[in-house]
Amino acid sequence: MRKISVLIGVMLVAFASSAAAQAGAAHPGFFPIEEMDIFAEGDLEVDVDLSGAMLKVVAGAMENQEESLAELVANLDRVRVQVGLPSRVDSAAVSRSMTEATSKLVSAGWSKILSVEEGETKVYFYSVERDDRIVGITGFVNEPGEEIVVINIAGDIDPMTLGRLISRMDHFDLDEIMGAVEEQN
Repeated sequence: MRKISVLIGVMLVAFASSAAAQAGAAHPGFFPIEEMDIFAEGDLEVDVDLSGAMLKVVAGAMENQEESLAELVANLDRVRVQVGLPSRVDSAAVSRSMTEATSKLVSAGWSKILSVEEGETKVYFYSVERDDRIVGITGFVNEPGEEIVVINIAGDIDPMTLGRLISRMDHFDLDEIMGAVEEQN
């Protein structure tokens, strides 16, 4: 669970300080996380929607701190992250929404890569591949009473680069990466 938290943390820290564009909906790795309708107005603590040039800015800012992460980000088409604690939605409704979303992903050809259920905490990650490349990753984290995280990453995700990142997650200096991203903005 620690590596998942670190991966989510890296993505959030890296992308949270940037502005967003609305592109990439036709990409095969796109999943409309906003249609899950989990968050009411005012519930979002983080709402990131990056595409195009802004992803290149983030990749450029990361080059000196974490080359593999910069390489991965440079090849993405769109990154969307929503984090919040829904104040007007009960945890059972969030759980149902995530179950419905995972069913849609599976019926569209996505594969489950991770499923963790510890008490009421639920974590699901799915990916979709084209020609031996990962073209999309979608994840849901529901920690009732704590926070809810919904992620969709669409783009050309090289499996070897992702593997290198996962193997080194414990060595990321999040403060250094965040500082470099802030310098670029």
